[in-house]
Formats: sequence, C-alpha cells, structure tokens
Amino acid sequence: MITTDLYLLITIVFIFSIVQSIFGVGLLLFGTPTLLIFGYSYDITLWTILPASILISFIQIVGNYNLIDSKKNVLFYTLPTLILGLTIIISYEDVIDMKSIVGVALIFVGILKISSYLNNKLIRLINNNTRFFYLFMGMVHGMSNMGGGPLSVLMSSVYKNKDTIKANIAFVYILFGVSQILVLSIISPNSFQINGILLSLVALVSYAIIGKPLSLKVSNQSYHFFISIFILIYGFFSIIS
Repeated sequence: MITTDLYLLITIVFIFSIVQSIFGVGLLLFGTPTLLIFGYSYDITLWTILPASILISFIQIVGNYNLIDSKKNVLFYTLPTLILGLTIIISYEDVIDMKSIVGVALIFVGILKISSYLNNKLIRLINNNTRFFYLFMGMVHGMSNMGGGPLSVLMSSVYKNKDTIKANIAFVYILFGVSQILVLSIISPNSFQINGILLSLVALVSYAIIGKPLSLKVSNQSYHFFISIFILIYGFFSIIS
C-alpha cells in the first residue's frame, strides 16, 4: 500500500525530474528544500533523491561523453571540499539549521540569476579564479546540496553550446551524487531509504515521457527568468518555515 508520504515523494521527484531533464538542474536544487520544508532531515533527504538525480544525469551524458571537459578539476578540487562539507553537516546536523542554510544559498543563486550585472561580475571572477571556484562549489554542495546553482553559472561561463553545458553539468552531478552516497554509507548508513530506488524509477519515467520531449520545445531564455523567481521564493520559504 502506498502511503501519503510516498505519494508526496513520488510527486516531488516526478515534477523536479522534468525540470532536471530539460535544464540539467532541478531535482536537487528544488527537491532538497521541499523535503526539508516537509520535515525530512538532511541525510534522509539525500538518501531519498540522490539515486534519481544520478540516474537522470547518467542518461543525459550517454552519447555526449566526448563533450565533457571538467573531469580533472572536479576530481582534484571539488570532491574533496564536498566530502568535507557533507561530513561536517551530517556530524552536526542536530545543531545546524539546514533549512536556513539552504534558503540563503537559494536566495544567493536567485539574485545572481536575476541580476545580469552580478552574473557578469561572477563570470569574470570565475574566469580569473576557476580552481578556487571549483573548491567553493564543492563546499556549497556538500553543506547544502545547492551546488547546482553555482555549477550552472560555472558551466555557462566556460562553454557556450547548450548540449556541452548540459553534458558537463550532468557529469559533475554524477560525481557529486556518487561521492555523497559513499560518505553517507560511512557516516549515516542507518538513514538509508529504500524509497530512493523506487523514486529513481519514477524519475526515469518522468524523463522518458515528459522531460525529454519538452527539452526540445522549452525556451531556455524564458525558463531562466521564471526559474530565478522560483528560486527566490523557495529560498524565502526555506528560511521562514
């Protein structure tokens, strides 16, 4: 029998898997604050949605692996800080307000996306300090699961072709997810959620039926405006809830 909680999880994963299918980010960026708002702990949230995120990202790089050029920087700079950040957060989750951290991260990303001035400033900063930004991105993702925002900005500053941007985002997301699961398996194995396997199948159906067809039709320009507003609203509610 499917419980109310499982219906909620299926709905969340189905909707945000569509977003991630089209734009490369979405399931973690919005699924994380949603589950935190509904009272899930950070480690259970990760166990719940990471398998679905990894599966969609894997599908997105199939046939596009030759477009990926971010392998070394992620391995050497991003993953170590991600592991450090995640270990700190899980170890002190009882005394850290995760919803506020995620909310602040979302508001920061939303403002960057809305403000072309700040976005251009950030792109110039990234181009001059690329390795430092990879370190920063790993820490942000480890501590909040919000690395998708900085990641999309980074890839958009380095690459211009849409398919190349999406392939590199998907590749980094896979490394993010696998690293997080390995850390969780060591420091929080009791929080493992079998629902995560079921939800990855939901994400697959969402991608195949709706996400992939829509990715050919949705305007990227109009998306960025509405998604920025959505990010800000989510950040606000994450802080006050």
